[in-house]
Amino acid sequence: MVSNLGRQIQFINGINGVSAGGNPLINMDVNKRYHRNKLLCSAVNYTGGTALATVALTGAGNDDLTVTPTVVNGVITSVAVVAGGTGYVTGDTITITDATGTGFVGTVTAAAGVVTAVAVTVAGIASPVSPATFFSAFKQVVNGVIIRDISPLSILQVAIANGYYPALGELPLYYTDPADNINQLNEVTSWDLFGQSTFSLQGTIPGTVSLPSLIGAQEFDNSRNLRPTSKGLIPFLQPVAQHEYTFNVVAGVNLINTIPFDYPIRRIWIKGSTPLSITQLEVDQDSNKVMEATYSEMRKMYEDYGFQFGKPNWFNTTTTPAFLAAYQTPTYFDFAYISDPDRRLQKSLTCENSLVLRITSSVAQSVTIVMEYMPGQYAS
Repeated sequence: MVSNLGRQIQFINGINGVSAGGNPLINMDVNKRYHRNKLLCSAVNYTGGTALATVALTGAGNDDLTVTPTVVNGVITSVAVVAGGTGYVTGDTITITDATGTGFVGTVTAAAGVVTAVAVTVAGIASPVSPATFFSAFKQVVNGVIIRDISPLSILQVAIANGYYPALGELPLYYTDPADNINQLNEVTSWDLFGQSTFSLQGTIPGTVSLPSLIGAQEFDNSRNLRPTSKGLIPFLQPVAQHEYTFNVVAGVNLINTIPFDYPIRRIWIKGSTPLSITQLEVDQDSNKVMEATYSEMRKMYEDYGFQFGKPNWFNTTTTPAFLAAYQTPTYFDFAYISDPDRRLQKSLTCENSLVLRITSSVAQSVTIVMEYMPGQYAS
């Protein structure tokens, strides 16, 4: 039989538990080497606004009716008429031009061609929605061990920090990181599942999500992660584990020394509940200062290597409706420590006795720290 070494892309089948308030479970095949999974999230997803344009679905209205919808959790619950338009009769139906939502149907009440009220007939249909709205939690589990459990928002922010801007609705789950393609050994972090018992993706959907829908695609091959030894090639594991920790900090300098450091640390991503209020970071490894930088200095150092922390550009400032409907609104981490800006895994930070972060914040706030570890196995 021919042995094909190239990557294969297939649908992800068997996605169960997709409902408002549900817990989707995707049992992935083992005995594959995974490079990435991409989930596509949809739900009723109206953004709303003031004096939005409408389009007549039935009747002879002149499409000059404008309305302001009330939107609750992406669903239009009521509509206020701003300009009543012309040419409408009671019973005509219209839809609303929205940045992200689709499928709304309203039935008008009119007098002398002018709309006086719009009733909600169909609140909308599913369209792409941010995974940070679609999921309240997400886990990636091998053999019952949680390897990654960072929030969907953090998953998106890690991708953006590495220079990839996801489409609206897209949750990118990278095992072989596309940003690492500068290295010959770019596939070393792929998830080699040969010989493992189970691999599952587990999510939680809030009860406020209306008409949720979830599909996905997987990329894998039938190769192994192998390294040379005196006895020949032997398999190895090098997954990137991701875990999240939250701390309350005060205005001023805060010492954080309770984050686990059992495994080498590749990246530390930091975000505050008050954006851009973390002004300085110091990272001490076994009393050795491996980083000391202000926010401005940190950006200058890491952006040279292509990492993204919200530099103003057209992507961040455009308000074009077609663009907003196509891409996830960019959000960024406030700070980072990156042990391998040149993407050489062997440079991950190893601590024997202590890991201390000194975070300077201009305000009291909640700070979330996303840790990327190199456990060398499927371990939490």
